[in-house]
Amino acid sequence: MQLKSVYTAALTLITLLVAPYAAAHTGVHLANGLADGFMHPISGFDHLLIAIGAGFCAGRTARCSVCDVTVFLLLLLGGMALGALSLAWPQLGIPTLVLIALVVGVIAMATAFTGYFGYAFFGSFAIYHGLVHILEIPAVTDAAGYAVGLFFSTAILLALGVILRQVMHARKFHLVKS
Repeated sequence: MQLKSVYTAALTLITLLVAPYAAAHTGVHLANGLADGFMHPISGFDHLLIAIGAGFCAGRTARCSVCDVTVFLLLLLGGMALGALSLAWPQLGIPTLVLIALVVGVIAMATAFTGYFGYAFFGSFAIYHGLVHILEIPAVTDAAGYAVGLFFSTAILLALGVILRQVMHARKFHLVKS
C-alpha cells in the first residue's frame, strides 16, 4: 500500500470522526418548515464549507460541473429518503447501518482509488446530510417544506461553489495571459 493511500485513509477517518462535533445546530427554529430547511445550511459554517467546497470541486470543468452537482443533489435526496424510511420504521436502525457503510465505503474508495476521494467524501456527506437532517426535523415543523428548503438551499450553495471556481479559473487565465 502506498504511503499516500495511508494518509488519505487516515484523513478520511479523522474527518468522519470529527464531523459530528461541528456546531451548526443552534436549536433555534422558526416553526416554519420551508424557512427552517432553507436557512439551516446557510446558518451553519460546516454546511457552508462543505456545500461550497463540493461545488468548487465540481466546477473544475464546465462539462462535469452540472453532472457532479446533480449527483450530489440526488445523493442528498437519497439520504432524505433513508431518513424518512428511518422515521417510518425506527426498529430497522437504518442510520447506524448507513453510517457504518459510508465510513467503510469512503475509506475503501480513498485507499483503492485515491483520485476519487473527493467523490467518495462529498457523496457520503450528501447522503449523511440528507439522512440526519430528516431525522432531526423539529416536531412542530412541516417535514416536506423543510426537505424542500434544505434541498434548494444546498443547491444554491453548490452553484455558488461552481461559480467561484469558474471565476477563479477565468481570473487565473486572465493574469497568465496579461
